[in-house]
Amino acid sequence: MGLPVMPIHNHPCDPRTAQDDSSPGSLSVLATRISRGASLLTRAKRSAPVVCLCFAACWSAGAQTDPDAHVWLQYFGDHPLGSTRWGLHLEGQLRRHDVFRAPQNLLLRPALNFRVHPKVELTAGYGYISHHRYGKFPQARSWSEHRLFQDVKAQHAAGRARLLHRFRFENRWLVNGLYENRFRYMARATIPLRGPWYLALWDEIFLPVKPEQFPQFSDQNRATLALGKRLTDHVRVEAGYMLQTVWQRNGRIREDNHTIVFAVFSSSPFRRRK
Repeated sequence: MGLPVMPIHNHPCDPRTAQDDSSPGSLSVLATRISRGASLLTRAKRSAPVVCLCFAACWSAGAQTDPDAHVWLQYFGDHPLGSTRWGLHLEGQLRRHDVFRAPQNLLLRPALNFRVHPKVELTAGYGYISHHRYGKFPQARSWSEHRLFQDVKAQHAAGRARLLHRFRFENRWLVNGLYENRFRYMARATIPLRGPWYLALWDEIFLPVKPEQFPQFSDQNRATLALGKRLTDHVRVEAGYMLQTVWQRNGRIREDNHTIVFAVFSSSPFRRRK
């Protein structure tokens, strides 16, 4: 039995058929195809949010969750050096697990700031982070991380709110000599309330960058809502709730860390003594 003969259809761009494109029949077919394509594109745009939601559901489907309760105590200092564009960033965080009963992380992050514009600032510095075992699916052992980081921060007004965008790139030296890169983006909105009070909302996503090999698109996300109060022109405090979502490296365990956050911010300038 011979092989069936398939009909041959000329490609629209084939020069052998180009001379027929001007015929009324070909123009009618072309118009019909364009109309159908536009209809399909409109349907795709309408269904894009649904597709994204389905993708997100599939991304989280099958994950085994580990809910934990944490408390983070934070200090963020951005101290101008006199009247220059330079400044020091001094940061320390004590992170506790099981509502302060056990350690989670200790973070120390000194850096140097440079203000290139009243609304744009560059930062480069070093971070030390101690990682401890916690949760139902703990890491094999406690270990320490060293990292370098570079920031670009830009802020602007949006109505009554003040928006801050922070772009951070990290060079990370992990356990057993492992080296990785990571990109982070944070969007923060500050909304003034009555008097010295304000509301702060922000979200930060962590994205692995090669040579990091990670089974998920994102290895961490932090969504936070906090109430703040300005104590002086240079000092303010915040207290709020953060949902820290962390994907473990096996790609099967997702930590949902419910975290109470207390933070102190200072912008007191460092001046030379006369």
